[in-house]
Amino acid sequence: MSGPTTCCRRFPLLLVLLLFLLAGEGRSQPAAGPSDRDTLLAVKKEWGSPPQLKSWDPAAAPNHCNWTGVRCATGGGGVVTELTLSSLKLTGSVPASVCALKSLTRLDLSYNNLTGAFPGAALYACAGLSFLDLSSNQFSGPLPRDIDRLSPAMEHLNLSTNSFTGVVPPAVAGFPALRSLLLDTNNFTGAYPAAEISSLTGLETLTLADNAFAPAPLPTEFAKLTNLTYLWMDRMNLTGEIPAAFSSLTELTTLSLVSNELNGSIPAWVWQHQKLQCIYLFDNGLSGELTRSVTALNLVQIDLSSNQLTGEIPEDFGNLKNLTHLFLYKNQLTGTIPASIALLPQVRDIRLFQNQLSGELPPKLGKHSPLGNLEVSVNNLSGPLRESLCANGKLYDIVAFNNSFSGELPAELGDCSTLNNLMLHNNNFSGDFPEKIWSFPKLTWVKIQNNSFTGTLPDQISPNISRIEMGDNMLSGSFPASAPGLMVLHAENNRLGGELPSDMSKLANLTDLYVPGNRISGSIPTSIKLLQKLNSLNMRGNRLSGAIPPGSIGLLPALTMLDLSDNELTGSIPSDVSNMFNLLNLSSNQLTLLNLSSNQLTGEVPAQLQIAAYDQSFLGNRLCARADSGTNLPTCPGEGRGSHDELSKGLIILFALLAAIVLVGSVGIAWLLFRRRKESHEVTNWKMTAFTQLNFSESDVLNNIREENVIGSGGSGKISGGSARTPKHRGET
Repeated sequence: MSGPTTCCRRFPLLLVLLLFLLAGEGRSQPAAGPSDRDTLLAVKKEWGSPPQLKSWDPAAAPNHCNWTGVRCATGGGGVVTELTLSSLKLTGSVPASVCALKSLTRLDLSYNNLTGAFPGAALYACAGLSFLDLSSNQFSGPLPRDIDRLSPAMEHLNLSTNSFTGVVPPAVAGFPALRSLLLDTNNFTGAYPAAEISSLTGLETLTLADNAFAPAPLPTEFAKLTNLTYLWMDRMNLTGEIPAAFSSLTELTTLSLVSNELNGSIPAWVWQHQKLQCIYLFDNGLSGELTRSVTALNLVQIDLSSNQLTGEIPEDFGNLKNLTHLFLYKNQLTGTIPASIALLPQVRDIRLFQNQLSGELPPKLGKHSPLGNLEVSVNNLSGPLRESLCANGKLYDIVAFNNSFSGELPAELGDCSTLNNLMLHNNNFSGDFPEKIWSFPKLTWVKIQNNSFTGTLPDQISPNISRIEMGDNMLSGSFPASAPGLMVLHAENNRLGGELPSDMSKLANLTDLYVPGNRISGSIPTSIKLLQKLNSLNMRGNRLSGAIPPGSIGLLPALTMLDLSDNELTGSIPSDVSNMFNLLNLSSNQLTLLNLSSNQLTGEVPAQLQIAAYDQSFLGNRLCARADSGTNLPTCPGEGRGSHDELSKGLIILFALLAAIVLVGSVGIAWLLFRRRKESHEVTNWKMTAFTQLNFSESDVLNNIREENVIGSGGSGKISGGSARTPKHRGET
């Protein structure tokens, strides 16, 4: 009985003790909260209290575990275990107080603007840190040789996309628990510690890409990293062959060795790993044929482009039911495209351009998959485009130029409104080009030149189309009146007719207008001046008539190439065309091509265009220029006396005026002299006849004929008297 009694007596004591312990725990756990909260406030202060950390405010949010980027341990107590402050545009360096968070295991400061050297002084004190991400910042300088002073619990170390320099220290591999080591996209040089890294047998992710390491082969030591799932070694001067020893890396899901100097063939093991999903080997010097046996059935993306591979595309590629991307472009592959490729249920992007492939596209290509992009240009392919290409309504690019495709475009293509780029130039297509294509809302580029397409170009072009190259076909219709997004129109040697639109405001983004060899008629509208971005205008060999309107072409500030030759233009060249020339000179540009030949233009060429550079620009017109212009044009009328003609004309006029003045003066003087002489002649011509002997002479009479001696006048003149001795005739009294 004593047993149960004793137990009953001890129970209250135990209960009191338990309550005391619980109360003590309750007091101790909240004490950790304010401590970590105060540390967070200190961190915020060291960063200059940025607005990105506005939520770190006890007054507004007493529970710091709810602050931006803060995560606390479960079970209460407010103990901070994680700080995830990615993409907050934080500046400065890592605050020294951050490691006062004694339970911190995860620190993510990626995608900020942090600067300075590697923040070892601050981070070495984070004893329990297992995850450190400083990627995508602006840290610089070498990594410290003692970087292994970071927490020995480190599992994830990401220093990628910074500006670290120098040699990668061996101590970077001093973390036995490390599973991820990311050092890519820095400025490291020299040799990297391959042997030390290969000792990290638990490593799953290794990235060394985009560093200027010294040229070296792929380290065979990495074959020890049998837990690797992700190996990224692009652009790091790798040489030699892909090691056969890498066949031990059976856990690989991604193998990327892009843009190195690798050579030799692709080893067979690459096509056998069951877990492999992505193979990126493009831009190397790999050669040889692809293996015929492909058993890596989980492959999703294959990129072997820009190498020197030969032979045929393996038929086994048709067994890769998860394949979405097949990139084999810029090689020397031959043969046909396997028909099994068309049966792949997931394939979205096929790029086989610049090879030596022949034959036709696989039947039903696109019918069984969400095909979006098909690039097979620069091959020897023939036959039609398949009507099933856009069967699932996902197709956005068809790039099939420089082949021998023929026949009409499938009618189904006219309903493929998802198209973004259509490049079919330099083939043998014929028949009507589907007019509905010109209205596709997402279409930007249409390149169909050098085929035999017929059909019409509509009045309205989709506003998203920026480039049309349709030269050397048989397309007709009028010049479009509306194409607000169009920048380049090349439509040479077609059958476009009608007149240019009177209002060209809806073509205002044109930079290149190249339509020679068509049937465009009518006059050039003044509204062409609205094409302020136009730098090339070629309408040679059309039926344009009328005068070049003043205030039009001459007001195009960006124009460097102008060709209106072989038309029926009349009138003179507007002077503002030379104003355009002056503007181009002021902006250090030059009118590199000017051709107005073979029209019916008349008059003098504007003075600024009368230079030797344009001596072939005005042939076959009735234009003229100055005699010293340096062109082959005839001299304008009145221009034969050289450069001083205007001065000579002025001098002639001046001398004529002076001569007239002298003549008038001379005539006046002569008249006065003549009159005085006449008066004198009337007196001195009197003849006196003496009938008797006189005692005075003839001069005595003449000398006394003066006005004061006049005594009368009559029909015979004046009778003078006075002091003269008057003769007395016989018989007078």
